[in-house]
Amino acid sequence: MLTIYKDVSVWIAFGHGILAFFSPCVLPLIPAFLGILFTAKNKILKILGFFIGFSFLFSLIGVFSGKVGTFFVKYGNIINYVLGSIIIIMAIFYILGKQIVKENKINVWKFKGGGFFTGILLGGAVGLVWIPCSSPVLGSILSIAAKSNALKGGILLFVYSLGIFIPFLTIGASVSKILSVSFKKPKWEKFLRILGGIFLALLGILIISGKMVV
Repeated sequence: MLTIYKDVSVWIAFGHGILAFFSPCVLPLIPAFLGILFTAKNKILKILGFFIGFSFLFSLIGVFSGKVGTFFVKYGNIINYVLGSIIIIMAIFYILGKQIVKENKINVWKFKGGGFFTGILLGGAVGLVWIPCSSPVLGSILSIAAKSNALKGGILLFVYSLGIFIPFLTIGASVSKILSVSFKKPKWEKFLRILGGIFLALLGILIISGKMVV
């Protein structure tokens, strides 16, 4: 566990999380999410609860993906071609702004106020909002998680949630405001989609070519 930082797949998962943070359909909503989060009397407990709910949701998805992936380990290097191809397809979906999962209509405003347990529910609800918006990115990291086992899959998706949560809590409001005020929406959406898509496509190509082991 002490050498987990040396695992390239962990850093890839964190990078996927940061990319998911910049999902165009979620960025404009971040100030509202933060407003709901910081209306509690005990903000620290609510933030802690939010992180637990948010990270648990994605970790659970990662465990499931890793569990399913154990059935395909016997296929060896063939998985690299399949995995890389899936990630490249996800890159195309991301550039085109296509959502793989249908967008969730969730009223997060009902979690305004409250404390620790409300924070857990809010974290899970915001996570459900994030899933369809970043579904190509999530699909990419789930493909990588599926190459491991249940424990590793859970760890990768936990790190993925950290990649979203850290900028969300620290610079989320500022980034949302800058992009909304300084640029016309179609321009920054297109820029983020192209940049993120290139990242995913290169990752897929490196995995197929065997130059990156995850």
